[in-house]
Amino acid sequence: MNEPARWYHLQGEDQHGPLDLDTMRRLVLHGTVVPDTYVWADGMPDWLPAREVPAVTPPPEVREQLEHWR
Repeated sequence: MNEPARWYHLQGEDQHGPLDLDTMRRLVLHGTVVPDTYVWADGMPDWLPAREVPAVTPPPEVREQLEHWR
């Protein structure tokens, strides 16, 4: 059985993680992870801004309610 991906995010030069995907999504909802926050998970070739990672990008109906994702 495969282990769930471990997720990480950068705050300045500080790397935070490993986190599970549910925790990462909560950080998005609470504004800790914003569109320009770099994130990485097992299997990703490189760090990417959160807005470019579908797994952590809120759906449009949620994004419009989150000031930090508009």
